[in-house]
Amino acid sequence: MARRDSTNTTPPCHIRKIKTGCITYDYRRKTHYPPQATVPWLQLKGHWLQQAGFNIDAPFTIRVMRGCLVLTTE
Repeated sequence: MARRDSTNTTPPCHIRKIKTGCITYDYRRKTHYPPQATVPWLQLKGHWLQQAGFNIDAPFTIRVMRGCLVLTTE
């Protein structure tokens, strides 16, 4: 059991709501996609990323599941 005066070192979880945008992507290679296609686009930016451990130029991993993306710093 935790002591009364102990502190939690893990910051609380925050939820951020964003909207998926779109961008035109130019497929110049031979693919089954049209030469220019509109694709979903996500943009994340802000000081909150660094506070969450995502520093500039730091590598991270994206785990992709249906309806879920999990970003993890390396």
